[in-house]
Amino acid sequence: MKAIYILSIALGLSAGQSWAQDLRYTQYNAIPTSINPAFAGSLDEARLVSVYRNQWAAMPGAYVGWHVAADWYNRNLNSGFGILLSQEEAGAGGLSTTRIAGQYAYEIPLGNGWRLRPALQAALGNRSIDMQQLTFGDQLIRGPQISTIEDRPSVSRHYFDFATGFLLTGRYTWLGCSFDHLNNPNESLNTTYIDPMDVKTSVHGGWRMPLVDYMRNKHHGDLVIAFNYMAQGQFDQLDLGVYYDTSPLSFGLWYQGLPFGHTIEGGNDVDAVSAIVGYGHENWKVGYSYDITLNKLGLSTTGGSHELVLSYTWQTQQRKRPQSPRYLPCPVF
Repeated sequence: MKAIYILSIALGLSAGQSWAQDLRYTQYNAIPTSINPAFAGSLDEARLVSVYRNQWAAMPGAYVGWHVAADWYNRNLNSGFGILLSQEEAGAGGLSTTRIAGQYAYEIPLGNGWRLRPALQAALGNRSIDMQQLTFGDQLIRGPQISTIEDRPSVSRHYFDFATGFLLTGRYTWLGCSFDHLNNPNESLNTTYIDPMDVKTSVHGGWRMPLVDYMRNKHHGDLVIAFNYMAQGQFDQLDLGVYYDTSPLSFGLWYQGLPFGHTIEGGNDVDAVSAIVGYGHENWKVGYSYDITLNKLGLSTTGGSHELVLSYTWQTQQRKRPQSPRYLPCPVF
């Protein structure tokens, strides 16, 4: 595994073609501003959310990522604002990507509870390698505990990153689309080579159906169907999910892959099946998901993927005025 990791770093530093992808989250509905800035301020309350993901936990140098996001709505301006901080690490922290973004969404009421929200996002990113955490060829021969004779300083690159998106919401339906890395920022750590990021496209939406016993006038929770199609470079994926959303518990099941697609290497494009459980009480919620690997790596090799979400919402003090109710039918896990 060390040799494979060194080869991966070398390819990243040398001139050549690469296919970088952003880390995806199973519980993206819990931190929706991470996939579309148009979700910023989509609630009446201010929102603070954090998510931690350990991808393929059983493999050495697992891919680990976390996001922290805050967003709020200003009724006087019909505008939503958001701040997003994220970090992703691969290879025990040797290769890391950090990004901080500011988000703005303008809300256009369409009547009958429908809202259209175009949005923009501007971010500052950093990609770096800590050479002290790598094992070089001479260390494999003499022992990894011995310092390498290679004299290579840690390298880092800063870049600007821009995104846009829109979101259409009703009382029971939502549909959104976003485009990240619009300016194709250069993420190469080699000063003599340009490696532009591919634009990441996401189309997401869903439908919420209340489960009501009209004979007894009882509400038995909601059934929620959701999807998220993502494409970046040569890669694409379709996530399909179903939730039983009630209070205080929620349960979800997601399929990740392309039902009728195939991988670049050949074979069926089936990545994982994910189980989600969430618990919420008043203004705080916690969610956990576990991805069962179904691709050729197998669950015994990867150990699956773990994800934990914590969220908190609170009322903000704003000037009150008559306004139609604002619904967000998306699940929160």
